[in-house]
Amino acid sequence: MKVIFVNLPFMRYNGEVVRDFSIEKDFRIRFLRSIKKMRLPKIFERLYNFLVFSYGSVRFGQRAGSRWPFAAKKPFGALNYPFIMNYAVSYLRSKNYDAEIFDAIADEYFSYSNFLKKLKRKKPSLVVIECSTPTIDIDLLIAREVSKFSEVALAGPHLTLKCEEVQRQAPFVKYFLPGEYILSSLKMVEAKKSGVYKSEVVENLDSLPFPFRDYSSAPNYYDPSMNTLSPQLQIWGSKGCPFKCTFCMWPQTMYCGKVSLRNPEKIIQEIKDNLKRHKYKSIFFDDDTFNLGTERISELSDGLKKIGLPWTVMGRLDCSPQWLFEKMINCGCVGVRFGVETFNRDVLKNVNKGLENINFLDTIKNLSKKYPKIMFHLTMMKNLPGQTKEIHLKDMKILEEMGYEQNLGFPHRANKYRHFQLSSCAAFPGTKMHEDLKKDKKETLKDYVKYGGV
Repeated sequence: MKVIFVNLPFMRYNGEVVRDFSIEKDFRIRFLRSIKKMRLPKIFERLYNFLVFSYGSVRFGQRAGSRWPFAAKKPFGALNYPFIMNYAVSYLRSKNYDAEIFDAIADEYFSYSNFLKKLKRKKPSLVVIECSTPTIDIDLLIAREVSKFSEVALAGPHLTLKCEEVQRQAPFVKYFLPGEYILSSLKMVEAKKSGVYKSEVVENLDSLPFPFRDYSSAPNYYDPSMNTLSPQLQIWGSKGCPFKCTFCMWPQTMYCGKVSLRNPEKIIQEIKDNLKRHKYKSIFFDDDTFNLGTERISELSDGLKKIGLPWTVMGRLDCSPQWLFEKMINCGCVGVRFGVETFNRDVLKNVNKGLENINFLDTIKNLSKKYPKIMFHLTMMKNLPGQTKEIHLKDMKILEEMGYEQNLGFPHRANKYRHFQLSSCAAFPGTKMHEDLKKDKKETLKDYVKYGGV
């Protein structure tokens, strides 16, 4: 039995539900594929993307591994290493199943037809597709085509709340794996019975083999929010988040609020193993919240110092004492991404962020002043519950006064050391925010495409 986990291509015309492969007839897509085949220097590809796609209607996106799947005007490569997918591959392989990954985003496939041809040539018995809310139309379209030569399973966060709806729409799909699907994927291949396999969340990530990286596009994942060297090794120091932000999708739809903190020794061993396999030049800890457990992070920092590569993290402002931030920096940390959302305490309280209980603005100011050559990236939002236009404008004013500039798109970067991203809040199905809106009889997005930005 050959099982292939796939991250499908993600292209669409602005605001349109995909019904066929007509997008491939667009001359811009055809010419982009030609550029890829010619293997010209990246500068030509970036120039073409800027000139041709900046004002067009074609959009390219991220899916598997992304906490917030989205689409943008220009191709920007693979931002997110698909951890759950690759843990599932390793887990099945450890049980002597023939499993692999085919990541069309990392492989830069700009053709649904070519992707299907390549997948069919691999002769899979079962194809597992990680789907998402803004791509579910694409996922079902491709799944129908795949079902003509292989059994199909759908997996991931969209199914946590919408599994019955998707089952009705997709009689050609045999298996359904809502939420985190590492353990349920094994039950599926063992039982081989059609239906829904309930998620069982892994509570000890170190009990599993390291996620799979033995494929050619494994070094292609790169988060450009910070200017670090590539190839970039994306790794988890933990899985899940103990905080209860009402808008945050993965901790609710994938992990059910459970957290797994990894042993520093295991993390260092995984890094060393991967440095033997690929020539990584920087490390990105893409945790939901990296800095959980002061002594654990202190020990991990010691190990990272010995490895000697620059590293960056996703963290929170209220989890660590000042001395730990200082130690992290002394041990090679060159950048920290902080989830702020807004500086307004009342709005933060509305979304159960937790930061409203500390003077986090002073913390940002102090860190920014003390470490002028360390990169700080803030994730901000607009359209949060209770967030007026005046509150949003005040947020932008505070950022401007602190010297933070907005990253307006990839690969564009603002101020190298002080920058922020701005997203419009969306209540994804399966989150508490989505349920709260329904209880209050307020409108939620019915058009799933719009969850990815239009």
